Amino acid sequence: MHMRIDSGMRIVAGARPRVAFMLGLSVAALTGCDDVLTVDDPQRYTSDDLDASLDAVINGVEGDFYIAIPGLVNATSLASDEAQHTGTWIGYDELDHGRFFYSNANGGGGLGSGDDIMEALLRSRHFAQSAQERFTRVLEGEAASSPYMARAQVVEGWTNLLLAQNFCEAPAEAGGPAVSDAEMLQVAISTLTTALQTAQAAGEQDVALFAQAGRARAHLLAGSYQEALSDARAIPTDFVWEAQFSANSGRQENDIVNLSTAGFNRASGVREFYWPRVDTEADAMRDPYSDEIDARVAVLFDGGIGVDGLTPHYSQWKYRDLGSNIELTDGAEMRLIEAEVLWRQNDLDGAMELLDQVRAAAALSPRPATNDPNQVFDYLIHERFAELYWEGQRMADLHRFELVDDFIAEGRFGAETENPRPTKFPIAEDEVINSSAFPDKGISGRCLPMSG
Repeated sequence: MHMRIDSGMRIVAGARPRVAFMLGLSVAALTGCDDVLTVDDPQRYTSDDLDASLDAVINGVEGDFYIAIPGLVNATSLASDEAQHTGTWIGYDELDHGRFFYSNANGGGGLGSGDDIMEALLRSRHFAQSAQERFTRVLEGEAASSPYMARAQVVEGWTNLLLAQNFCEAPAEAGGPAVSDAEMLQVAISTLTTALQTAQAAGEQDVALFAQAGRARAHLLAGSYQEALSDARAIPTDFVWEAQFSANSGRQENDIVNLSTAGFNRASGVREFYWPRVDTEADAMRDPYSDEIDARVAVLFDGGIGVDGLTPHYSQWKYRDLGSNIELTDGAEMRLIEAEVLWRQNDLDGAMELLDQVRAAAALSPRPATNDPNQVFDYLIHERFAELYWEGQRMADLHRFELVDDFIAEGRFGAETENPRPTKFPIAEDEVINSSAFPDKGISGRCLPMSG
């Protein structure tokens, strides 16, 4: 198995050497690999070369998937109550204030806009599918139980999950029509199930856990709560899967750090609503219930202002250098999924026990027992905020629990927010314009979930 143990003694899966390697590029840049490809002409990287270099192919598939994650986190943080614009980019400003919709590039385009995220995920899915075709051709009968195939399939499954999680509609296949987020969740469940089965056949336990953890989240979002509970319980608490980044490779840097962090470009920061909870000596927020320092919610305020020259910049401090990895899922998320399902089943004691397990791992005291389901829900929502802080899930949580209206009323989005405001991204306009599957190129028929 391909695992390492980090300083916190958690099992970290997905920790193979990564490369910023794109299938079909004319030049192969294989940084971070133990072995470097030898080709006759480095300016002509042929299909035969790829057939002989399957390690590079799968590393490229995974690396390209990881490249999409910082943009997703940046955009969903700005579209939720995690982050606010502190710079000069119109795209960030539109996302911050909820002024994004189909045909305005979901927030100005580029720099992690909704359109940019969808295109990155669809490209990643295409690479994963193309790699599977290559593995089938090269490995023939061995492909069905190959680690290469399992790793490509899990990338395909996770791209489908993130499309369903963040967009109200998306193409389920290249060149095909859009399907609803509910249908995309079923596609994600199917592809993740295939990846799980292949990983088990290949003896790739870490990949199998990554697939099953993704399926647990997909079942939760789909409202298949018993299935979500079963999958989540299969994931050990010490399991972690990270998107890998490198400070030594420009294309494989963590762009959250580059664009939103003190010491780099201060274009976005933690929302003003949370500033009173920041302990500037501990560089973290205080837990709103116990007033203890919660190191999971790391925030740095060094007295600096954003690049707008006006707004105090409270920097996310979870990712501090360009090589910082981003957790895609872990055992703590699975315990939160279990807690949510038990809360929905009115097993409040069971839900609280799991929430306290997550808190204990963060060195926080347990909360008083309660028979009030609304109070347990408040605890759950906060634990999800803290545990999944700047990991790209907050926007989806606010959407599925219909919290945006309440948060607008509480002032979490600031006084200038649109009201109502979008709660999910619409499909990327380029997908509609450039595909024959969309005869109506205008806004008619395009979904856009709104608060209220």
